[in-house]
Amino acid sequence: MEQDIAFGRCVDFLARMIEKYGQELLDEINANTDEGADDRTENAESA
Repeated sequence: MEQDIAFGRCVDFLARMIEKYGQELLDEINANTDEGADDRTENAESA
């Protein structure tokens, strides 16, 4: 019973953090992915 309560609190916390920061993290990941694509293009052109 006590473990169920702790697990529920953990899941609630994780859900709130995903709601709060999820879009910001996705934007950052997408920006990093775009920069990586630019680097690969530049390296291919110089080769």
